Amino acid sequence: MCFSRATTLSFGLIGTLALVAPATDASNGMNMIGHGAESIAMGGADLAVVDNPAAMNINPAGIGLCTYPQLDLGVGRMNPSLHHTDNLGNDQGDVLDRYPIPSLGLVLPVKNVTVGVGLFVQGGMGAEYAALTTPFSAMQNSGVPPGFFDGDVVPATDVTRTKLAHVKVTPTIAWRALPALSVGVALNVSYVRADMAFFPGTSVFSDLDQSGTVGDSPRDAFFGIAVEDASTVGYGLLLGAQYQRGRVSLGAAYCTETDLNLDGGTMNMNFSALGLGEVGYDAQLSGLAWPRQAGLGLAYNLSPSALIATDVDWVQWSSAIETVSIEGTNPDRPGAPPSREIPMAMGWEDQWVWAIGAELTPWRAWAFRVGYNHGISPVPDSMLRPLFPAIAENHVTGGIGFRAGPWTFDTAIEYVIEAEKTNNNPDPTINPFGPGYQERLSQFVGHFTLRRAFSR
Repeated sequence: MCFSRATTLSFGLIGTLALVAPATDASNGMNMIGHGAESIAMGGADLAVVDNPAAMNINPAGIGLCTYPQLDLGVGRMNPSLHHTDNLGNDQGDVLDRYPIPSLGLVLPVKNVTVGVGLFVQGGMGAEYAALTTPFSAMQNSGVPPGFFDGDVVPATDVTRTKLAHVKVTPTIAWRALPALSVGVALNVSYVRADMAFFPGTSVFSDLDQSGTVGDSPRDAFFGIAVEDASTVGYGLLLGAQYQRGRVSLGAAYCTETDLNLDGGTMNMNFSALGLGEVGYDAQLSGLAWPRQAGLGLAYNLSPSALIATDVDWVQWSSAIETVSIEGTNPDRPGAPPSREIPMAMGWEDQWVWAIGAELTPWRAWAFRVGYNHGISPVPDSMLRPLFPAIAENHVTGGIGFRAGPWTFDTAIEYVIEAEKTNNNPDPTINPFGPGYQERLSQFVGHFTLRRAFSR
């Protein structure tokens, strides 16, 4: 295959894959711990050592180390175990369908400049509980006064669901400024899509605060929602540098925040308690961004066949996910409220992520990698929600690589050690399940990358 044919094939695949935005259960907040099987097998300790097309979404300076045109095709599969328990009697697992996670990268060196383009799943969040007892059905089961829920719709169980996916296209350029120094910049073109449902079959307008008067408090009303197909395109930059001296390699990367105001979706709001049935709105999501991030990496060659690397990253979730608002406009039914805004206080906190990895190449064609990644969950206990259970903290990884002529095959396995978080917040607008609500998460992830180098 000549390089021109590889170029045509790559751009065709990018156009196809960009239309598919799989929901993922990412692991450093809503970010993947790494990109490409090599990176993930080393726990994401990659800023100082990445030297292949995956660098376009890690440290763009890394493609400056590519000496030949390269084409990467990767795929990953997540298999999470997510479990919800609370004092309403719920004790069930997540049932969301998940799909393979693709990636694609193409780089072309031209003297001391390398250009490239890639497509990567940056991360996201997905969770679905199909049959949760709601606070209202729990009240009904506990023996409220006769007629308390007359005119309301209170099913025995209802659904919560989130699908949030972030796919990036990354045009990139790197410059080998010195034999030991490479710098690079990537333009992040982000496509984000979100679906969300929170008790969509429930509609209540009753004296929930027990004041004696219906409607004297916002807490007297609950109208379930289902949002679909909200999406947007956002832009940011990823800057990076790599420097090597003797056995030591250094890497640094900085990613700007990407503002994301999602629109073009639909929202069904259940106004059955007001006699209006389900009302459709045009939907927008605001207050969501992908965070600013900065990282430093250090690698040391213990010998020609042994490498150890470590990274530390700071992720500014506090600026990106503080309060997310869902706004509905243009109702499809006369008499419905002309607009509705539903703010969700999130209050995520900044995150520090530490990664360490090692690579052994005892034979020229084989590489063996292990890693560990730790990042404290950015979700405060008091803000935990089943829609965004980003609670993973500890990851152990490993993988094997094999090279045969111009082909390289890399595999990685990532295991998220079970994490548990409990919300004791008594505020029902944030924690409708009551104090003691808990989420548990563990996860196996498999990754595979196939790379082809082309002679010029």
